[in-house]
Amino acid sequence: MSPHSSGTDQIDTLLWIGFVAAAIIIAVIVGALLYALRRFRAERGAEPRQVTGDRRVQLRVGGALGAFALVLLVLGITYTENAREAPASGPAGLHTDGEPLQIVATGQQWLWRYDYPNEAFSYYKLVVPVDTAVEMDLVSTDVVHTWDVPSLAGKRDAVPGKTNHVAFSADEEGTYFGQSATLSGQGYASMRTEVEVVSPEEYEAFVEQRKSEIETAQDRVVELIEGGQTP
Repeated sequence: MSPHSSGTDQIDTLLWIGFVAAAIIIAVIVGALLYALRRFRAERGAEPRQVTGDRRVQLRVGGALGAFALVLLVLGITYTENAREAPASGPAGLHTDGEPLQIVATGQQWLWRYDYPNEAFSYYKLVVPVDTAVEMDLVSTDVVHTWDVPSLAGKRDAVPGKTNHVAFSADEEGTYFGQSATLSGQGYASMRTEVEVVSPEEYEAFVEQRKSEIETAQDRVVELIEGGQTP
């Protein structure tokens, strides 16, 4: 999936670095084996002999491999740290006085609930404004669940009794999908989620509408209870 947040862009680059590094190592090993087979191949019927390597060559190869591993280590640390940095809101995003938009994501068997700052909430689908830093608190009511929307952020676990965090800033409006990444019971495969990225105006209209609908439903329940009816 194409990255649509700064953190996932760093992770995507790191994966490509790992792929290229693995390809280089495989090519060097195969090339060395083919060279050795050709260089030290004996004539048919010749007496086998033991061949020892040049110590200087061994040191050079060992030094090259060590330097290559060091470069990979530095790149891995750099890109990983960059991916962990909280993104900042852009000029087209929701104005939050420089603070990220705070949302609570609660995992339960087998559904995600999202609580917004104005006390509105939604199930399954999360709605966020484009070009806006979003910080989610991940919690769980039962077992470990993993929030995984590859286009927006890396995997993060929702653990009972603990609050984890995931931050992202979507650079383009659209709908992004996520699915279960941790076995959390027999229904875990159906525990999917959807993130809809909209304009700041559409986001504000959505959360206000959700809050109004929730308050209307709550008032109706109270009326039924006071009237002696079962909601």
